[in-house]
Amino acid sequence: MTSATRPVARLTSPADIVAVIPSLCGFVPQESLIAVSLRGPRKRVGLTMRFDLDWAVDDPVAAAQEVAARLALDAAERVVLVVFADTDTDTDPETDADEGLAWAGLVDAVQDACEQQEMLLEEAVLVARGRWWSYLCSGPCCPATGTPIAAEPSEALRLVAAEQVLRGRAVLASRGELAASVAAPVLLAAVQASQDLERAQRELLRVQTRTPPGAVRVEAAARARALLLRTRDGMSVTGPEAADLAVAVQDLRVRDEIATWSLEDRQPLLAVLLQAVRLVGPPADAALLALLAWVAYAEGDGALVNVALERCLASNPGHSLGGLLRQLIDCQIPPEEVRNLLRHTASRLPPLDGAG
Repeated sequence: MTSATRPVARLTSPADIVAVIPSLCGFVPQESLIAVSLRGPRKRVGLTMRFDLDWAVDDPVAAAQEVAARLALDAAERVVLVVFADTDTDTDPETDADEGLAWAGLVDAVQDACEQQEMLLEEAVLVARGRWWSYLCSGPCCPATGTPIAAEPSEALRLVAAEQVLRGRAVLASRGELAASVAAPVLLAAVQASQDLERAQRELLRVQTRTPPGAVRVEAAARARALLLRTRDGMSVTGPEAADLAVAVQDLRVRDEIATWSLEDRQPLLAVLLQAVRLVGPPADAALLALLAWVAYAEGDGALVNVALERCLASNPGHSLGGLLRQLIDCQIPPEEVRNLLRHTASRLPPLDGAG
């Protein structure tokens, strides 16, 4: 399951819903059930969750209850469901007249489970082969042959696209592409990354033998801050810089200091970390990936949090921060609470140099 919380323009039609889902997820879903929480009288978008359809095959009722429980945790009052099912382009998304649209049983089960928790199904849509069908409407506005997904974005989608540009993030073609965006270096790049890391570790040991720990931390944070400023000006992170950062954030005090920068510089910091994790291999990458996940969580980018944590915990299954963030996102702790945690951390951190 992946999740995200993002403020978006109000959606007024199934076409708007279909068009905006990739922006909510950060990628174009495939073989997925998307559940969107709507809150309050203005139906503001809350949590957006993605579930693999394969997960619901064996026991759709149990799966539906899990979906409804997670929506209820987000204080949803109304719910939007979108099924993306597009694996076989030779098969009509409609089944026979008795069964209705594909995955209708799962949608019905989720609707029943939501109603048991006093949440109303606002809309439910099937997306396949460039067209969409409504599970709830069979009128002239929703023909049996489906409605083509509009090539031109609606006003709602243009607003969301503009927000994405401001965030510096693009909608990717698939979750696999999102995972690839934080993948470790391979082949010759992996060899170079290993050499950069060895050099950074040797340099740290050399400095530690003649420099007080507080001064080492101050210098590490200063290099990270300079890297942040350079990246904000459009410059790229180099392999040696990524290795230095990966070694620096092994120190929990330095890691926490850098994490608090996301309260003011979240997008630039995300840009630095996204570049750096692609230049550092395991096992030294785990701390850097956990930091990326922490900053992405504060941003409300649940999909990025998930792929970063998958790689972090694959590299180091016992990583403490990675495990904590995994628990938080599984429990659907909202991003605002993570930002509050960062504010609390910033207020309690001792000076980097150990003085005071």
